[in-house]
Amino acid sequence: GSLIPPAIPLTSEHVHDDGIYLLENGEDCLIYIGNSVDPNVTRQLFGISSDDEIPTQFVLQQYDNPLSKKLNDVVNEIRRQRCSYLRLKLCKKGDSSGMLFFSYMVEDKTPSGLSYVEFLVHVHRQIQNKMH
Repeated sequence: GSLIPPAIPLTSEHVHDDGIYLLENGEDCLIYIGNSVDPNVTRQLFGISSDDEIPTQFVLQQYDNPLSKKLNDVVNEIRRQRCSYLRLKLCKKGDSSGMLFFSYMVEDKTPSGLSYVEFLVHVHRQIQNKMH
């Protein structure tokens, strides 16, 4: 089975404050952290306990927990499929990174076949590729 689970639609109504979402366009990988995500989850994934600590320049590290391993596996798998280095950027509501993230909420209106990943405790995915 694929490491990368099915995705949710590119609409902001699917983005919840207690969720963490990953969106990639082949160059950038945006990880949006909702402002009421459980601090234990952000600590396990990113080594930060609140969204105040979110760095702009972000390097994904693997921590010794299943959640972190899962996230790293997903990002590495995306990189493998894309054959490119994805720049990672953490995004949060209320600043420019959040605006950037929400600017991608286009719901299938793009011919380029963006893929979109949500992960919370499970990771879901679907690649929408219109070019058959």
